[in-house]
Amino acid sequence: MKLSTRSTYGMRALVELALASGHGPVSATVIAKRQSLSAAYLEQLLHRLKLHGLLRSIRGPRGGYLLAREPHRITMAEVVRVLDGTNGASGGRPASGRSAPSGGAGMWRPRAEVRDAQRRAQRVTQVVRRCVYDRLVQSLDAITLQDLCEEARADAGEPIDHQYVFHI
Repeated sequence: MKLSTRSTYGMRALVELALASGHGPVSATVIAKRQSLSAAYLEQLLHRLKLHGLLRSIRGPRGGYLLAREPHRITMAEVVRVLDGTNGASGGRPASGRSAPSGGAGMWRPRAEVRDAQRRAQRVTQVVRRCVYDRLVQSLDAITLQDLCEEARADAGEPIDHQYVFHI
């Protein structure tokens, strides 16, 4: 199973903000450049995260975004719920249930059987999706933003914080 682009972009932005915490706000443009993301799309994601209390923003020429909570208090499951919605396991619309005419007086019976089979298959598919989604959320609940920052630092082989040098 794959995380959505929305969620992965949001996580990448949050890691940037967590690594920069203590150095003041970071603009969406700066995050977008560092992560090679579309600034306009990133703004939409950051706004959503702000509305749900994960970020706060500061206006003005030196403004930008800051984490609203400590990194160890933000789970990746929360980020996925905010950016992708809570019903990530939803199926889709049911199929129409139409079948090719079979001819004769029993024409409607095969359509009903096909419709019933499609409904059963759809219910099984929804159960599978819901189970996979629930397990994914359980796993993501165990991963905090702090964990991702530590992984990013370890992966780089050196502290990533040195990228944030501000000149006054």
